[in-house]
Amino acid sequence: MKKSKSGRARLAAIISVAAAALVISALLVINIFFPLKYFTAYLVRGSRPAGGLTLRVLDVGQADCAVACLPDGKTLLIDGGDGTYACTLGILTELNRLDVDRLDYVVCTSVKDEHCGGLAEILRVKGADVVFAPYCTNRYISRSYSAFYSAAESCGAELKVAEYGEGAECGKAFFTFLAPAVHTAPGGAYDDLNSDPTDEAIDAASAVLWLEYDGCGIFYAGDAPARVLDGIVGEYRVAAGPGGAFVFGGHEIKLENCRAYKAAGHGGEDHRSSALTDLLAPQISVISSGENNAEGCPSAGVLADLSAHGNIYMTAYRGNVTVSLDGGECAAECER
Repeated sequence: MKKSKSGRARLAAIISVAAAALVISALLVINIFFPLKYFTAYLVRGSRPAGGLTLRVLDVGQADCAVACLPDGKTLLIDGGDGTYACTLGILTELNRLDVDRLDYVVCTSVKDEHCGGLAEILRVKGADVVFAPYCTNRYISRSYSAFYSAAESCGAELKVAEYGEGAECGKAFFTFLAPAVHTAPGGAYDDLNSDPTDEAIDAASAVLWLEYDGCGIFYAGDAPARVLDGIVGEYRVAAGPGGAFVFGGHEIKLENCRAYKAAGHGGEDHRSSALTDLLAPQISVISSGENNAEGCPSAGVLADLSAHGNIYMTAYRGNVTVSLDGGECAAECER
């Protein structure tokens, strides 16, 4: 009897060890294809928007991240949130919802944690073909920026400077940078960033993007302060002449054809440019900010400026906001 019980105990132990080994092996195999800590991000059905250009501004709290689905089937990620687990999990979930296996373009608009904090992890998981980054000679200006830059190099991406005139044509659409000026320009924003990286200099070196499809545009202002945005308006009116126009790849950029505006600096007062919003007259404005944030964003002045032209969507209260351009029409959808 004792031998029988002993045998059954040994058999049970062997089965337990074998089952544990099987579970561990299965998890290791799964981890090859899906990082286990982000496994739930893959439990979604992937599908891309049909036609046109969409920009999905994600609800990442007092941080920034947006995903553009371009009409040629490519994907552009702008910033990567602050790097917290919940934030990164949410971004990866959205990328999988959009059926993104590898990113075509990534833009890091700023060296600040709230913009580049999650990019290193996202690049490690997804990879990218082309990465646009600030021209910062001190790649260790912050731990987040250093990790992002190393991840961009490791994933084999082509590294480019986020500066005026850079960008890409994507079928019937394109995106380009309106600021900062080229990094070789003396006395420009990148000079200030590298010589004296104060908070003001860091914001002034933030990338400002223009995305266009079918003659209509989205102005993505990054963290640009008021003086930079006012400067873009001044340059546009003077350098471009009557009617105004910038040029990228043979395309005339008419800022009056803006349909949607991603507000600068979470809608903070220091990032308010009434001259810009009057020029753009956006039908749709999106503000990415955290609910009841300590910075007091968005400001009453910014809300007043934007509401004079169209509808305002705030991620803090509406969740992810998707702006679509198609057939000359602009529309917005939100989660709540």
